[in-house]
Amino acid sequence: MMSSLRTRHLEVLLAVAAAGSMQRAAQRIRLTQPAISKLIGEVEAIFGTALFERSKRGVSLTESGQTLVERAQFLLNDLDRAQEEIAAIDSGTMGHLRIGALPVIESAILPQSLLALRKEAPALRIQIEEGTRAALLASLRRGELDCVIGRLDVGSDEAGLYCETLLRLPVLVVSASRHPLARKKRVTLSDLAAFPWVLPRKGAPIRTVVDSLFVSAGLAAPVPLIESTSIRLNYELVRTSDMIGVMSEAAATTYAAQRRLAILPFDLGDRLPDVGVMMRSARMSKAMALFLRILRKQCSAGA
Repeated sequence: MMSSLRTRHLEVLLAVAAAGSMQRAAQRIRLTQPAISKLIGEVEAIFGTALFERSKRGVSLTESGQTLVERAQFLLNDLDRAQEEIAAIDSGTMGHLRIGALPVIESAILPQSLLALRKEAPALRIQIEEGTRAALLASLRRGELDCVIGRLDVGSDEAGLYCETLLRLPVLVVSASRHPLARKKRVTLSDLAAFPWVLPRKGAPIRTVVDSLFVSAGLAAPVPLIESTSIRLNYELVRTSDMIGVMSEAAATTYAAQRRLAILPFDLGDRLPDVGVMMRSARMSKAMALFLRILRKQCSAGA
């Protein structure tokens, strides 16, 4: 019998309880009094008990009726909220967004995009996952992430994924501000080879470019003293030692302007892959579509 209960029954129940009269309730919700009486009778039949005491002055709730009115109000409020939430999910302003973030986009692009997303969708739950390129892409393929943002490397790990280019993001070679090479007007590969390095692990796009530069010049690729993709850790290691590192142009120029690091006069060339977003397919949730639109806008503004 409970399957026969409809939201209209509950709405009429609340209207009659509030009005204290079926006639007044009928006027308020624009139904005829016989229709109101019929619906109340159906609710009482469903629950097998009287919900109202009738008198010439109107109706009053029984103890069972009072209990049902309280529950009905909660239920209708929850249904209203559910309707609002579903509409928000359909518009992309509510739900859950899981983003895999590689270090190259942490300095400016991602924070700015997340702040802009927060303004448009304050109820959207956002989860940021960090890790190695291989680990994040594996999570993406398993459906544990909605996207991974970092340097594209078409033809390798991204095979079978949907990839969209966002922008070019140059990388600079950096050292401590008092490093011996910081005083030179021109730095060669031989100069760089004389000092220890902090670099991402093998297979990372930046590491591949650095290694290929040395090898193509007939030099051994540098063996990093420390392998790390943490921007903050790399900054501290380079700032406080004689190690050489690589850093995005945005981060490097910021640290150099503060005289915390020096940008070495060495051109890595234009070999690095573009920065982009990787997804399992071009089909995406409304929340992901909203984030991607904001991401494109931020990247265009910063290009």
